[in-house]
Amino acid sequence: MQRSRSILICPCHDVTECDIRRMVDEGYTSPETIKRATAVYMGSCQGKHCAPLVQDLLVELGVEKEGEQRRPTARAPICPVVLGALVDPTANNDAGGH
Repeated sequence: MQRSRSILICPCHDVTECDIRRMVDEGYTSPETIKRATAVYMGSCQGKHCAPLVQDLLVELGVEKEGEQRRPTARAPICPVVLGALVDPTANNDAGGH
């Protein structure tokens, strides 16, 4: 079944179903490489919206098996950053003692 190119998978980064299919066609077959190629999973929702959609699509495409879907590695910041430091780099960063 041919689907519309405009089916939105990741609203945070405007990634469509067509984008994911193209990545799989180009050889990006793991959630980690698809994440790096398209930025899915990396929006403000941190994959809460797009992860199930990407995983279902990978099962449909035969890249993943039902019930064995993988998610990309989550990486936490090395140390907390005071929000003001993003605006003023001279701001004191006492959040993590670093």
